[in-house]
Amino acid sequence: MNKKNNKLNANLVRLVHILSDGEYHDGTSMGEQLKMTRSAVWKAIKKLENFGVKIESAKGRGYALLEPLALLDINKIKKNISRAKIEFMLFESVDSTNEYLKTFKKSRSIKICLAERQVHGKGRMNREWFSPFGKNIYLSCLYPFQKDISELSGLSLVMSLAVIKTLKNLGIKDHLFVKWPNDIIYEHKKLSGSLIEIQAETHGACQAVIGIGINVNMQDDEDGRISQSWTSLRKIIGAYVDRNDLCAKLIDNLLDYLRRFGNEGLLPFLEEWRHADYLRDRMILVRNVNESIEGKVTGINEQGHLLLQMKNGVARAFSSGDTSVVKK
Repeated sequence: MNKKNNKLNANLVRLVHILSDGEYHDGTSMGEQLKMTRSAVWKAIKKLENFGVKIESAKGRGYALLEPLALLDINKIKKNISRAKIEFMLFESVDSTNEYLKTFKKSRSIKICLAERQVHGKGRMNREWFSPFGKNIYLSCLYPFQKDISELSGLSLVMSLAVIKTLKNLGIKDHLFVKWPNDIIYEHKKLSGSLIEIQAETHGACQAVIGIGINVNMQDDEDGRISQSWTSLRKIIGAYVDRNDLCAKLIDNLLDYLRRFGNEGLLPFLEEWRHADYLRDRMILVRNVNESIEGKVTGINEQGHLLLQMKNGVARAFSSGDTSVVKK
């Protein structure tokens, strides 16, 4: 295993659980509860601080978390999902959840990889995906298809709709849209994104590695790592969000949408897309490797390609590209 890929330590999870009441706990009593030495407790506290977790230490009182923190727990997630046959991997720190799952060539089983932080998280166009420890969801799903790679056009749109459904399950009903092909936007700010990488096999089979990042409990970007306007569920809802519950809902919805897409393609989702489409009827700029083109979005076609009406009246379809709304 890559030395940057470290499985989540059970003692670290239990230590955070003890501290999650926000009260002070001394190293000796925590060590007794966890059957660890006081020195091992101190090392675990230092590790959390190195990951950016804010902990206060006071002489004679011990340690206290300055803000809520609950780490991911595979057992809690499994308890709340309806599908049993999934292989789970959970990392304390990983290079990238997508890159990890891409190492499983020709796998015929569904795999879910989760991480508390990514060292080299990535979004579309090789952009960095900022992945601080313990705050957000960094999830990748390896999903085998008995389809040719050409039949997976529109998959990223369907995955975005699964994320939208998950967020609506949380009670966010309005101002939630998808910016083609896969940015989830709330009140014109980015909330979530996905990166889909297809690995073709022989005999008309392929596997998709679907990476999804959702800003959950992140409230600031002190280092200025994010280059666009963003928001998080905690900012929207105004309360700390349990990521274990959210992961379970997300996995259920993802697998349901993947099954339907595998059976029926994009067609059954076109109406759902129409209601979620952030760009429809807007003037936008599409940038790809060769050109930048301005036009008005008229929707998508049955392959999930973006339809643009240019100023000269010519209509064009785009299968890929970066989109931005033209400011009036």
